This record gives sequence, structure tokens and C-alpha cells, in this order.
Amino acid sequence: MQCPPPASAQSQRGAIGLAGGLLLLMALLFTALVVDSGRLWMQQKQLQSIADMSAIHASRYLGCQANLQNIVQMAQQAAVNNGYGGQLASNPNQVLLGRLDTVQGIRQFTADGSHQAIYVRATKEVAKSLVAGGLMGGTMLLRAEAVSVSDPPLAVFSVGSFTTSLSSQQSVLLNGLLGGMLGGPLNLDAVTYRGIAATKITLHDILAVSGQAGTLEDLLNTNMQIGDLLDLLASAAGQSGAANLQAVSAMQSIAAIAIKNVPIKLGDVLAVTTPDTNAAAAVALNALSMITTAAMIANGTNAISLPLTLNLASITNINAQVTVIEPPQLSVGPAAGSGNLCAIARTAQIRARVGVLVNIPLLARIDLALNTEVAQGSAGLRTIQQNDGVSEVEIDASPGIAALTLTNNAGTGPARVSTLLSIPIADIGLNLPIQPANAQTLQYSVANPVENHLPQMQSVSSPVGSSLENALSKSNALNVTILSVLNLGLVNNVISTLVSPLLAEIGRVLLDPLLNLLGIQVGGMDVTLEDLQYRQAKPLAM
Repeated sequence: MQCPPPASAQSQRGAIGLAGGLLLLMALLFTALVVDSGRLWMQQKQLQSIADMSAIHASRYLGCQANLQNIVQMAQQAAVNNGYGGQLASNPNQVLLGRLDTVQGIRQFTADGSHQAIYVRATKEVAKSLVAGGLMGGTMLLRAEAVSVSDPPLAVFSVGSFTTSLSSQQSVLLNGLLGGMLGGPLNLDAVTYRGIAATKITLHDILAVSGQAGTLEDLLNTNMQIGDLLDLLASAAGQSGAANLQAVSAMQSIAAIAIKNVPIKLGDVLAVTTPDTNAAAAVALNALSMITTAAMIANGTNAISLPLTLNLASITNINAQVTVIEPPQLSVGPAAGSGNLCAIARTAQIRARVGVLVNIPLLARIDLALNTEVAQGSAGLRTIQQNDGVSEVEIDASPGIAALTLTNNAGTGPARVSTLLSIPIADIGLNLPIQPANAQTLQYSVANPVENHLPQMQSVSSPVGSSLENALSKSNALNVTILSVLNLGLVNNVISTLVSPLLAEIGRVLLDPLLNLLGIQVGGMDVTLEDLQYRQAKPLAM
């Protein structure tokens, strides 16, 4: 048998060409697969970025009576800015409001319409393959989902001075005010109060010393005795290092005199209007304003007798009282923008009464009580914006209306000048129209870092002016009605030499400093921006 001749080089050369062609085709197919896979991965990543940015941007508008339509618009705006051509409001895209829960360490979004978190689903239809489109054809739907927790910028503000420039005169009144409301004597000087007023504590500080394992929302809604709440504030200031030893000791002294067993909640003192309570954990709160507000809430509408010393002769009896009809409230929350205000702080509505009996030896007797009532004022956070590293904040302020009247000590009739035998000589009325101040928008400009430029205080007041002393000392402030021929020229002399200076002294010694302590002026009030907080560290949750 003969073996076949070996293959020629020509035939071998054809087999290698066929194998090379198959190898090249496989390389082209793998290249197409890599290109298409990379393209789809990049498009999916871009779509996920669009969903993330839309959720984060829209979350900054949650929390102040925001509606779903507005939130969808904000999410759509962010999506378009990042190159998205679809409509998030149209199926299969979706924007939902709800809450974020953690179950066994896994975060879950529940669409219940609340404003704690936002869910965004974005989709995009793309070709399955660009390289092999003619062979495969068709399209596929890419889908990306993102959840972001409520993340609006927050501000803490109060309507009340609570400044570090307290005078000795104000400290005496503050001792009487706090002591009367808490039920025990208090004797702190102005320097000590200044230290408390300069102390800043946070809700996180309070939660850390509360011994509770719950959330800030639980802390805000927990009932406790007023003394326990004040002691909690003192412990938070001490543990956080926010106050010096003298201020902490003074705060403990205030807590120790609180003998009234009155239940109170921290949420009554501080209104947190952001849906995600934890977002407010780091904002700074003024310790003195927290203490004073808590004491007013605990006291209710009980009248408080205040120490008052007037440097006028012939005054045989004097009685000064103040009643807090409505307590103040601090506020932390987001800006309203063009919508309705939701973060609102309020002043106290108070009624002050100073009654005096003046004897003019051998001549006359004056029975007089000056009554002052100031309605509750309010301030609401309108906008928070950042421009070139400066925070621009607008707060709408509406002061309460002040009313002044003169009566006798019993409150049954007008102030009266009579003889020592109780024969009426003249009645004295008050002619002091105090017009309400118009609502104003206060503008705060806070350079970054904000902690170095806060707090800032501004005042809003009516054209009447801010001092009762000046108003009461005006010659035309009093109306005098002659009742008897026994006048004998006494009335004009009594009014000019005694009554007018007496009223001016009451305004200077009691009313002006008392109202200033409460952030109230004649037809006006002080509005203090305490702190700003912009962003959570990780607003994107899923």
C-alpha cells in the first residue's frame, strides 16, 4: 500500500486563513459585547446619578408644607440639569413621598405621603446593541431608584433678647421672674446670667445625658417635671463643655429651686417643624432662652410679684406683678420660601401691673395703678440662601400690640387724686396711643463659618419708639378731669411734680427692662437668629 502524498503548502495556507477569519470574527463579537456592555453600564450609571441628584435636590424642599407637585418639579429640574430628557412625573418614572424605616438593619422606604423622605425612579429606553443592532434589534429599559431623607436648611431663632449684655437691673428682675415662676428664691448676678446666655447646647447634647435609648422625637415628647428638665439642660451644658463651671453651677441652682411639680415636655419649649427630627440634632440652642421659656410654660398664668424700688418720696405702698398669659416658644425648622410659614417662634403675651398709693402730707392722696398688656408677637422663617459664601436669611416679624391703661389699685375705676378725707378731686386718664408695628421682613447676612458670626439680633418696632419711660414722661400723656372745687391749684402741681415722674420711673425701673428681657418693645420685639444648619452628612439613604 502506498501512503497519500503529504498536503501541499497551498492547501495548508487556506486552512490557516479560515481559522484566522473565525478568530477575527470572534474578536469582533467580543469587542461588540464589551462595547455594548460598557455602553449600557455607563448609561445605567448616568441614570443612577440622575436619580440620586434628583432625590437629593428635592429633599431640600421637604418639611415646610411642601406638596408633591412642587417636589416633583424640584426633582425634574435637577434631572434636566443633569442631562435627563424624560419626565419623572410620567410612568414608568415615579416620585413618591414617605418615610424611611430600618428593619433588621435594612432600610426600607414606605410611601405614606409623609415628608420624611423622597423616592425617585428614573427610566430610560436604550438600544440593546449598537454594534449588532441589525441582527438583534429592539430596545431595553434601564431603571434607577434613589431615596433621600428630608434635608432642607434649618435655622434656630427666637423672639426675645436673651443677650449676653444683661445689666444688674435686669438680673434683679430676672431673679424675681424665674424665682416666682419656679417657686423658690433666686439670687444670681448679671455676670452669671451672661455666662448662661452665652451657653449653647444641642438636642444631641440633651439626648446624650438623658439616659434614653430612644430617638430625639421620643425625647421631645417625653413628660417630665420642670426641675428634671432644667437639670437635664444643666447636665447637657456641663457634659458637652459648652459652659464654664460658674454657668453650669448657676443652671443647677435654677433647677434646684423648681419646687413646683409641673409636667412639661421639651417639645413645648422648642417647636421642631422639620419632619426628620434627627436633622435638628446639631443646631445650637441658647441655654437662657430655653430655661426662661420652660419656666414660663411651667408657671402657667399665675401672677408673679416682682421686686420694685422707686426713688420717689411719699410712696407708702407699691405692688408690682406680671402675668404670662401665653408663654413664648422657640423654633427650629426649614424656610417657607413662597409658601405658608411653618417654622414660627412666638413671644410671651404678658400683663404687667404696678399699683402705688401716694400720700402728700396734709394735702392729698393718689390711688394709681399702671396696667400694661402686650399681645403675643411672632416671627416666621421665610428664606435661607447661600450667596458667595454668605448665608442670607429672611424672617418675617409681626410684633404684638401693646395697651396701657391707668386705673385705681382695685381696678374698679380710674386713677384718682383725693383729699386725705377721701373727697375726690380729679381723675387721671392715660392718653398714649401705641400703634401696632407693621409686619416687617428682617434680613440677616451671616458670613461663613456661621458659628463665628451668630447669634445675630434685630429689632422691629413701631414709630412710637422703644421706651415706655420716654412715652410716659410726655406732658400730653395724661388726661385730667376735675371733679371738685377743692382743687385749689393742687392738681396741676401734683401731676407735674409727682404723677408724671412716677410713671416715668415705673417705665424705667420695671417695664422697659422687663419687656426687654422678654424681647418686647413698645409695639415691637427682638428677633434673634441663633444658628443655621445646611446639609446632613449623608442625605442619600438608598
